[in-house]
Amino acid sequence: MPQKPISGREAADRIAAALGTPNKMSEKAAVTSFVVRRFITRGLLTDLSDTPKGTPHHPGQVAEVCARGDLAELDRKSRSSR
Repeated sequence: MPQKPISGREAADRIAAALGTPNKMSEKAAVTSFVVRRFITRGLLTDLSDTPKGTPHHPGQVAEVCARGDLAELDRKSRSSR
């Protein structure tokens, strides 16, 4: 893999930024690692690890998800399926 994997938290931060609601350190996160895990469950992202802690993700795959025109709808569906 030509790029270093990113954490679930970094993936969540990138998705939040793509939605126009960036995660801010002192505020409740707009997108959490829970949403990232739901994206994995739905086949939108791939977990690159066999352990649940510190799950790495391919930054290119995260970028592809962030560029989707239906990202906001995917985010809503992931949140509502808790």
